[in-house]
Amino acid sequence: MRPVIAVVCLMILLGSAPPSLLAAQAAEAPSRDVLDSVVELIRSGDADLLSVALEKVRGGLKGEDFTRELAEEVLPGLERSQDRAALVAALSDRGDKAALPAMIALAQGPAEAVVRAAAIRGVAALGGSDEVPFLESLLSGEAGTVDAARGALVAIRSDTVSPRLLIALGDKARPGPQRVVIVGILSERRETSALPALVDAAVDADADVRAAAMKSLGTMGGPEQISGMVAGLLAARTDAERSDADRAIVQVCKEHRSKDLAAAALLDRFRAADPAAREVLLPTLARVGGAAVLEIVDGLIASPAAADRKLGLVALARWPDATVKDRLLRLVAKASTEEEREMLLAGLIRIAPLPNNSLDPAGKLALVEQTMALCRRDQDRGRLLERASAIRTVETLRYVLPYLDQPALAESACQSIVELAHQRKLRDGNKDEFMAALDKVLATTKNEEVADRAQRYKLGKTWERKKQ
Repeated sequence: MRPVIAVVCLMILLGSAPPSLLAAQAAEAPSRDVLDSVVELIRSGDADLLSVALEKVRGGLKGEDFTRELAEEVLPGLERSQDRAALVAALSDRGDKAALPAMIALAQGPAEAVVRAAAIRGVAALGGSDEVPFLESLLSGEAGTVDAARGALVAIRSDTVSPRLLIALGDKARPGPQRVVIVGILSERRETSALPALVDAAVDADADVRAAAMKSLGTMGGPEQISGMVAGLLAARTDAERSDADRAIVQVCKEHRSKDLAAAALLDRFRAADPAAREVLLPTLARVGGAAVLEIVDGLIASPAAADRKLGLVALARWPDATVKDRLLRLVAKASTEEEREMLLAGLIRIAPLPNNSLDPAGKLALVEQTMALCRRDQDRGRLLERASAIRTVETLRYVLPYLDQPALAESACQSIVELAHQRKLRDGNKDEFMAALDKVLATTKNEEVADRAQRYKLGKTWERKKQ
């Protein structure tokens, strides 16, 4: 390319050319020299120049012929896979369907994983209903291809996605992992038309499909799906699966816009169940709570039958808030076995500081103190101290601080103090007390993360919790 033309074209691309040149570029189709300069920059191998050129590919230089040239001639000739993937992404953003055949060819062919994934995303960006069967076929490929196809099927705008995926989900001959991916796509697309199929999948013979369906129902389901979700809970084969199914049902009954109707549907399902099913359902029902459920639980606890009493106590220990604190305090004191006592005490430890319980901060702290007096084991005392940090008051700091002097509980107290100090408003409003407490934490803790947090809070810095 002639140097002068290259400089002028680069100025145009950068938007720094004289106004007369920019006006001419906007008014007319781009000249061959300008197009050639873009192609040359794409082929240059220079990351900065490539970035400039690709911005013009995305929106500055129009024309189907240029799109085809880039997709069919320039793209295959690029040496580096990252450059090819970048050009594929720019062509996708360009929105010109003239690049679609090249995208499909790359998605089908032996291209490197990064290029193929970009091409699959491009098919979703440029394609429509006609491309859905192709994208669905990729769900049987290798992991990277499946991930890209999944994202493409979530993103593509087409009314044909849901019907095709529902047929595939109902095909029991398909491998379980593929059907799990399909459930995830339907969930991410928020396809409410898929709810009946998800209810069916909640009792599927494949445990992973059941788990995926229950998880999706937890986010998409409502009162109408509760009965089917209960069937999914009853179909669970392991404790872990039951726990996940339980969580999904509680999510609908506590978070759905019609949560009261969902909770009522769960109670109706419980009342209609046989004794064996009731035993499975009662702990889930207890996690939802409510006066009607508490009446059932109280009746079981008062029963002369040992099995009924145990079922009622298990349910009470899972209650979602502190409305049952007096019952738990009384029953812990009267527990007939150590196992029963520890189970009820664990319920108290859990509900005492809950942010959504029925007590104000002072009431929560008073319940923590009452519960601490009932603890016989340091592991229970330590767990309670750590949970106390959810009560975000300076009074909690004053309560926890003396436990730094008890070796068996010192680390739990350190953890609680740094959690309280994480609340900048609370820390800054009681600066002297917190600085002294953090100094003591630094002199006590053997935990590197706790020490780092304490030091950062002393300096007024922030700290980001690591994602699980």
